[in-house]
Amino acid sequence: MLMLRDLMTPAPVTIGPTATLRDAVEMLTTVGVNALPVTEGDRVLGIVTAQSIIAFESATPGVPTERDVVDVWDDDGADDVDLPPAAYFTELWDDAGGDVTERFRASETPEWDMLSEHSVEEAMLFDPPQLAPTVSAEECAERMRATHSHGVLVVEGGRLCGIVTTMDITRAFAERATEDMTEIP
Repeated sequence: MLMLRDLMTPAPVTIGPTATLRDAVEMLTTVGVNALPVTEGDRVLGIVTAQSIIAFESATPGVPTERDVVDVWDDDGADDVDLPPAAYFTELWDDAGGDVTERFRASETPEWDMLSEHSVEEAMLFDPPQLAPTVSAEECAERMRATHSHGVLVVEGGRLCGIVTTMDITRAFAERATEDMTEIP
């Protein structure tokens, strides 16, 4: 029987709860994973995933931009004769029409870098699935299915030992299926 200790990625990269979401996104990208266990010392607090960050960001209102108040009614409009109608609105907002490249370059401002303004603790999942290293791959797959999770933290004695993802389970079952097919006479 295949157990989690045989499948897990030992000593996974972790992140602390006070790190910024920008740090988490950079770490997810650099390491090439979709989830990071959130730990404080040896204690597992939760897990932050690409999906949980996206869900948090979509539910969090952006930082309002501070602009000079302009009284549009004071203008007599004499010099606006040749302007297209949409130009009227672009004069009201400094950043109207900014293209994506410009917005990425301006990521140091709070309007554009919401990820640096929030911590991992705000977007993490507090109760990720946790199993012991002696649990079978089949039981792990069933837990992932039941919890709709893409990974399980492997914990022994309250200490994080590793992580098992849906890809690890898929690989293990595919290898077993391939072995079973080669044994057929």
